[in-house]
Formats: sequence, C-alpha cells, structure tokens
Amino acid sequence: MSAMPIRYLGWMTWDVVRGPGLGMVISGVVSGFVISTVTVVTTGSGGETAVFLSILDFTVTLFALLATAGMVSSDFAQGYYRTLFSRPMSPPLYYLLRWIVGGLAVLLAATLVGLAAAARVGAELPLTHVLLQASLLYLLVGGLVFVLSTFSRRDWLIGILVIAAHAGLGAARTFGFATSGIAGLLYRVLPPFGPVDMGEPAPRGVTLVYVLSYGLALVAAALAIIRFRPLARGARE
Repeated sequence: MSAMPIRYLGWMTWDVVRGPGLGMVISGVVSGFVISTVTVVTTGSGGETAVFLSILDFTVTLFALLATAGMVSSDFAQGYYRTLFSRPMSPPLYYLLRWIVGGLAVLLAATLVGLAAAARVGAELPLTHVLLQASLLYLLVGGLVFVLSTFSRRDWLIGILVIAAHAGLGAARTFGFATSGIAGLLYRVLPPFGPVDMGEPAPRGVTLVYVLSYGLALVAAALAIIRFRPLARGARE
C-alpha cells in the first residue's frame, strides 16, 4: 500500500470546494452579514471584537461540521469505497488526508470571514488567536464527526447533539448545577469545547495538552476503526 494517497489530493480539494466549500461560502456570507448589521452597546472598548468573535466561533463550528459530515459514511454507504480502494492504497491514510484538506478549508474560510467582518465593523481581527482557536476547534469538532462518520450516516447530527449537550451543561454549571453526579461526569467526558471558544483566551499548559490529546485521540480512533473494520461492511446506518 502507498504511504500516502497524494495522487488523490487534487480530486479531494475539488470535492471539498464543490461540496462543503459551497456551504461554507453561504454560511460565511450570512455570518458576515449578521456581524456587519448587529449593533453593539458596551461600556468599554473591544465590545465589537468580542461580539464578532462569538459569531465567528459559531460559524467555524458550522464550517467544521460541513467539512467532515459524511466524509467516510457517504463513501461506504454508497459503495464508492470499492472504486477508491480498487488499487493498493491505505484507507486510513486516504481519509486522514481528506480530513486534513477539510481542515485547511476551514482555516481559510475562517480567515476570510474574520477579515471581512473585522473590516466591515471597524474592529481589529486577532488573526493568530483566530487561527489557533479555529485549528483546535476543528481538531475537536472535525475529529468527533470523523469518528462518528465511520459508523453512522447521521454523524453531523450526532455531532450537533454532542456540542449542544456540552453547551447546555456548561451553562448549567455557571449557575451551580451539573457539577456532580451523572451530569458532572458527562460534562467531563465530552470533548472540551470550552477552552477553544473564540471569545476565550487560547488554552495553555495542561489545558492545551488535554485539548490536543482529546482531539488526536478522536482522529486516531477514526483511523483505527477504518483500519480494522472490514471494508466489505460498507453500508453505514
């Protein structure tokens, strides 16, 4: 098997452009419009930046979902894997490369939307912060949907439910709830989306290591499932 299916890189890029890329353009335009029309009332400086970073965070999450939804499950459910892997090639490395291409598309889209929105509202875009948080957010969201896509065609829907559950539990914890018991345990085992929020300082130290480890573990789990689950079991429910 080839070390890396580079010969498919051009096709993968075009597939992302005409598929998830179109959704990113539409959602990016909508996001930019919302950012440019919202009225920010604050008592101090930096309010505009905080607001559009919050909207950008939601937008990048959507980008990550679009970039990875059905990435594996569609190929397997529709039988495309028979053509893709008719030649000697590593399926895990193929989908790893496809996942990386999706991540690059997310970072590009996040940068373009962020710069356009910042220019429109007259705020400064902390580009380094945005790229770092967007990368970590894609690692978690994209990694989650990646592993879900190895066994379910509803990967994006389950991903949304997981993100919503984490957000709901996080909100409850701010009011002193969901800190113990099953709710507390569930919050701790779900992906750590909190530290990668655009409106929050970039994670450092132990928190950064935890976020990276969690995201890489999701990607590794997806690759392991692709490697060891027989390809003949192509139909994903």
